[in-house]
Amino acid sequence: MINKKTVIAMMLALITMAGQAQVRSGLDLCLRDEVTGEWLIGLFDDYAIYDCEYWEYAEAGKGRYVLTKDGLRKEIRLKKNTVTIDDVKHRTSTLTSKYLPDYPSKDETAWPSGLPAEEDSVTLRVCVNTNREKAEFVTFINQMFNDKQVKELTFMDTHGRFEVRMPVNGPTVMGIFNDSHHPLEHTFWRLLAVEGGDTLLLYIDDKNGRTYLMGGKYARFNNELLGSDFQPNFVRTGELTIDSTIVQQRHYMAVCQERMDSLYAARPNISHRFRTYYQDDIQYHFAYPMLLKCCWPAAGESQSELLQKTEAELNPLQWMHSELPLMCRYGFGTIIGYYVSALTDIRQTSLTDPSDFIMQLYQDGKVQLSDEELQKVKSLQALLANYHGNDVEINDAFRSDIIPILSKPLIAQYLDWELSDKSIPLTIGVINSLDMDETTREILKTQTFMKDIDGKSHVASPRVLDLAHQEVHHPLLLQSIDNANQRIKDFLEESLWKQAVAVPKEGTPASLRVSDEELREITNGQKLFERITAPFRGYVIYVDVWGTWCGPCRGQMEHVPALKKTLEGKPVVYLYFCNNSPEDAWRTFIIQKHLDTDNAVHYNLPREQESAIERYLEVSGFPTYRLVDTKGQLMPGAAPWPSNISSVVAAIEQLLTH
Repeated sequence: MINKKTVIAMMLALITMAGQAQVRSGLDLCLRDEVTGEWLIGLFDDYAIYDCEYWEYAEAGKGRYVLTKDGLRKEIRLKKNTVTIDDVKHRTSTLTSKYLPDYPSKDETAWPSGLPAEEDSVTLRVCVNTNREKAEFVTFINQMFNDKQVKELTFMDTHGRFEVRMPVNGPTVMGIFNDSHHPLEHTFWRLLAVEGGDTLLLYIDDKNGRTYLMGGKYARFNNELLGSDFQPNFVRTGELTIDSTIVQQRHYMAVCQERMDSLYAARPNISHRFRTYYQDDIQYHFAYPMLLKCCWPAAGESQSELLQKTEAELNPLQWMHSELPLMCRYGFGTIIGYYVSALTDIRQTSLTDPSDFIMQLYQDGKVQLSDEELQKVKSLQALLANYHGNDVEINDAFRSDIIPILSKPLIAQYLDWELSDKSIPLTIGVINSLDMDETTREILKTQTFMKDIDGKSHVASPRVLDLAHQEVHHPLLLQSIDNANQRIKDFLEESLWKQAVAVPKEGTPASLRVSDEELREITNGQKLFERITAPFRGYVIYVDVWGTWCGPCRGQMEHVPALKKTLEGKPVVYLYFCNNSPEDAWRTFIIQKHLDTDNAVHYNLPREQESAIERYLEVSGFPTYRLVDTKGQLMPGAAPWPSNISSVVAAIEQLLTH
């Protein structure tokens, strides 16, 4: 039995604990170490920031504060222009400017070279001082090996804080921006350099328009980047000839050089890393419009001539050489991709004739064709042999007769192997011919192999895989290629698509799917679409029109799991219409890309019905996305793509609230 004295003691203990939990400092200080130039500590009302960690107050008052975190304690003593942290005194100043002031001394530290032995991760903690109750942030990193983007959509908590942890392979650039649908008072979009093992803390003072970064191997560079409005504007040259573009770009470069000189005169201590990054970024903006024209020449333009004129401008700049690690050269992957593509196009041999290719496979006994399929192939061969300028007849025959044959899994594999066996060695040869450092060359070659593997639903060509082992030597890079190929191989060997389709849970959207048999007699696109969507009143429907043969379609589906996770729990149906794709390839892709969820409904309709649906949905290219509101009304215009997660979420939430 508990006596009165014990009860009083327990009550006092609870009062003491409650008091400790509510200790506040009454401060709003960001203090800078005047010796190092870095942001040293942040002392705010209900928490503190030190060493990239959040600390609570155990004690506060009269210039003395005790911070606590996970059993650790830090004693902070404040005096004018100094702060003592656990008996270590720092000469400080209060940060009131928009960004950190200039650093007090020069820093000639170079960027690191080479590749890490293994993958690592980076942690970014963000603290937002804002009046906004709701704010979203998108954080992204471009992966090194496959040139894909890892993206996170994050919501800040009630303290204005959030944290992201992302994989990295050596030094790279992380992007972070405030979502436009829940904007801050001050627009925020920034790039930060990071490296494996880094922990950074970014403080965004939305109330006062200030931004500081604490911690990480590139803290100084990142703070200089945050505080420097050096980003040049693109010069629009879309309607100009290559000669006029060159004139424009020379003027652009002169303006940038003038800005650089002014910046360095005003800020003589700016770091070596910042200078090299600035120079590299300007060269990217200089090269981009010219290389874009080389990759897609206008009618009547010579691709070789365009490239010669562009090289005459770029080569004196040594634009392929940089001290920056490849994945810190923001935008370089795009322009080097254009350059390699243009060189490859110029050296490209004639493509394989599809009808001849199918016939050769058949004659070699590698594939089987029905009598009807064989006749279709022979008919196209005859049309091509007696070509009289009638492109319409040939195109119609190719679309209606040959594409379905080419889409059969085994034939599609052989065709992809044939195309890869011709194009990949040529691309690798182009990369090997370029004057660049070996690390950059290895990464570009790895990206070439990875794009070839990831873009297919079957294993890589044996010749391409052998070439990868000859050309790529870094263990981490080579392992990424082998792992990508093995993932596809394992999936196909399991033959998951052959297994019986699991019965959807009762009451889920997948269980409400209208059967193909019920739709068989409907040929009008609008009626067909309305019958398919009728069971989903009360849901917002996100429509995706795609094809297994469509690279951009497959690429967008990489973003679908993150989109579904963001919208988890909301009444949303994902409705897929597959264009001109074999049943086996369709089922394989659905499972392989994890699209077989309870809120996903899939159709691979006969050609006539699919065409009718696409006419009604005004499909002009693939992929196409549309939205249907909770009442079954098709919304006008295209919907955002899955890669733009925040825009899709905002559009769907708007329909759910109206």
